[in-house]
Amino acid sequence: MTGKQGHAGLYRNTVSYFGGLIAIASIIVIAMSALTTYSVEHPSPYIGIFTYVLFPGVAAFGLVVFLFGMRREAKRRHAAHTDEPLPFPSLDLNDPVQRRKFAAFSIAGAVFLIVFAFAGYNGFLLSESVGFCGKTCHGVMGPEYTAYQSSPHARVRCVDCHVGEGAGWYVHSKLSGARQLFAVVFQTYQRPIPVPVHDLRPARETCQQCHWPEKFFGAQLTQKPHFRYDENNTAEQISLLLKTGGGGGVLGAGIHWHMFIDNKVEFAAEDEQLQHIPWVKITRADGKVKEFWTTDHKVNAEQLAGMKHRVMDCMDCHNRPAHNLEPPDTAVDKALMSNLISQALPFAKRAGVDALDKDYRNNEAAHAGIRADINEFYSTKYPEIAQQRKVDIDAAIDALIAIYDRTVFPDMKVSWKTYPVNIGHRNWPGCFRCHDGKHKTSDGEVISDKCNACHTLPVRGPQSGLADFAPSDKPQIDWHPWEMPEKHLAIAKHKEILCHQCHSAGHRPTTECNDCHH
Repeated sequence: MTGKQGHAGLYRNTVSYFGGLIAIASIIVIAMSALTTYSVEHPSPYIGIFTYVLFPGVAAFGLVVFLFGMRREAKRRHAAHTDEPLPFPSLDLNDPVQRRKFAAFSIAGAVFLIVFAFAGYNGFLLSESVGFCGKTCHGVMGPEYTAYQSSPHARVRCVDCHVGEGAGWYVHSKLSGARQLFAVVFQTYQRPIPVPVHDLRPARETCQQCHWPEKFFGAQLTQKPHFRYDENNTAEQISLLLKTGGGGGVLGAGIHWHMFIDNKVEFAAEDEQLQHIPWVKITRADGKVKEFWTTDHKVNAEQLAGMKHRVMDCMDCHNRPAHNLEPPDTAVDKALMSNLISQALPFAKRAGVDALDKDYRNNEAAHAGIRADINEFYSTKYPEIAQQRKVDIDAAIDALIAIYDRTVFPDMKVSWKTYPVNIGHRNWPGCFRCHDGKHKTSDGEVISDKCNACHTLPVRGPQSGLADFAPSDKPQIDWHPWEMPEKHLAIAKHKEILCHQCHSAGHRPTTECNDCHH
């Protein structure tokens, strides 16, 4: 052998040619995909996965094949004691046999490329579909997918919020997804799935692509149907004005004053679900800083340093914007309003909520239990109605079973009680995590706990048309269905009772002394 082997073109072999072709084709496709990403205003989130993960992987594979071919060629030459490469394959189109083979190869290759492109494109569309996220790949997310389908974001694709735009977060989300896929395959995931999700990109890069907090000025009318727990299911309507405000401006400019635009709100939480907040820090646009500490218990600097710290954004209030599981009282109110449950059935709301507020082993047991509870209630308390209005009772049972199936998932240990909802404060602490009247500065300033700081006092009355109510900002208590005796209100602790302490998610509200004082 001569010393020219290293310069004799070891790449001149079929295997290296094939690997080089794969690598070059992948690089061209990467360039075209990157160009598409930057030329389209709202590129699909998964384009980044193909551009920066899949195609580079294929290019790397081609390079490995290329180097393997060179190594293989070096061994061949060493065994043959030569530094001469194999001759290039010859193609003579004047030869009828070679011409036919070339034509057949070209047609087959073209058909393969067309089929591959069609299948690849449709596979790509499938991978970014809601069905793929909710069923095909992420079946374990059944509770989230079911809640999503009836949420205000039901027409927003999962990937628009969970991945968003930009290559960096495409890669980040898929690396996180690989770990989750491993957990699903080997059944090592937690039940229920823990929240909050730590691998979501910041809300400013997802939520605020559609929602524009700087422009949320003014107030929003909220009117909710409500039925009492009495025999007649007395129909009512709770109306109020939410002082939405805007994301900038001075203190008191509305709920969205909290947004990190002109003001910066930071807090520390003692728990993973951010329900217990002992410390809040506010930095105003003019640079002034205030720190509020809870008076419930003392927290020292060392303990504070070990807690989870956050800068407040959309998700700290709107933490379940597409995956909220309605508690029974709210769901039954809506079913009564839409006549899925007849309002003429006595105690329909009470019986329905009580039937739902039980622990069942699985869905089959729940269906049987709900049916048995409702039938027994009416056959025992109202035997004539049980016979005369069986159709209405069966319809009510079907509606209750449907509510259960979309809000309780025994296999995943998930129900309306599982995940706190921070928007509002009726069933969970929500706003009262900070606005409880117990967070104070060193000089005694308190984070406001006044209802009318964020909304007008609720107006309670008969159901009526939209906007048919007179908003009130005067302190009053008559709107509340339960009129607490004055002697009870005079007890200091009763004055500090917060909404969620009586209206705990899933349960009928507290109405008797022994509901709390056993």
